Amino acid sequence: MQAMRKGLCSDAEHAACVEEVGEAMLEWQCENCPTRRWQDLHPYTHTLLRLRRLQQAGYPFGADDLELETWIDLGRVNECLGTQA
Repeated sequence: MQAMRKGLCSDAEHAACVEEVGEAMLEWQCENCPTRRWQDLHPYTHTLLRLRRLQQAGYPFGADDLELETWIDLGRVNECLGTQA
């Protein structure tokens, strides 16, 4: 989860970006980071991010549409990325 929030970089790389661009520009920097690689994420993480996108778009998930563990993981993704659906 930290890797997703920090744009798939190490703690040292993240600290260097904070120092270089500052906290105010960090979100933009992470979104546009040239070293971030989508393929570095596990396929299950891709699934969770897709579910999150659907959830944010208003897709009508029912309580039984996902397994409990998936709901919990989806909640953690939303928490780590700073938003709740």
